[in-house]
Amino acid sequence: MEAVLRKEMTNIVLETDEVSEELNSSALSSIQLCLDDGPLLQVKHIKRANLIWISLKNLYSATGFSSEFILCRDFFETKLSKFNTMEEYLNRVKQLSDDLKAKDMQLPRQILFAWILNNLSPEYRPVVSSITQSLRYNKDAFTTESLFANLLDESKRLRFEDDINTILYTSSNNKHSN
Repeated sequence: MEAVLRKEMTNIVLETDEVSEELNSSALSSIQLCLDDGPLLQVKHIKRANLIWISLKNLYSATGFSSEFILCRDFFETKLSKFNTMEEYLNRVKQLSDDLKAKDMQLPRQILFAWILNNLSPEYRPVVSSITQSLRYNKDAFTTESLFANLLDESKRLRFEDDINTILYTSSNNKHSN
């Protein structure tokens, strides 16, 4: 959001409220466009860009239970279906896991693995079964890194399979139309 304001040369509102109505309106619109529905509801009544910035800073710089709650909520809402790729999903899980660890709330490995595997889409069921079977016989069969590597490999395999099916379908349709 700060980068957007900087790009539009309205980032002065981050430091002061003493700006023209035009500059305030432009910055206010940019900030509102950057927000998801939840945070937008929190600040929709505020008409000054600087005051929204301060409010958002307070909201996202929460300390104590509030920050831990937000972090846990973000973790529990993380699902593969909310991301474009497996890599984005795993990076977000890793980031949130690291953030929890930094707050002295490290998740046990089994819970982290269960959460990651449980929030995959249905096409990953075979690999999830294979991984859980391996873990059942040897709880140290995977490290976080090796689990991520396996899931990324499976993601690439599935994407390749989809590409091949698309090519075959397109090729088949082209033959029938001639």
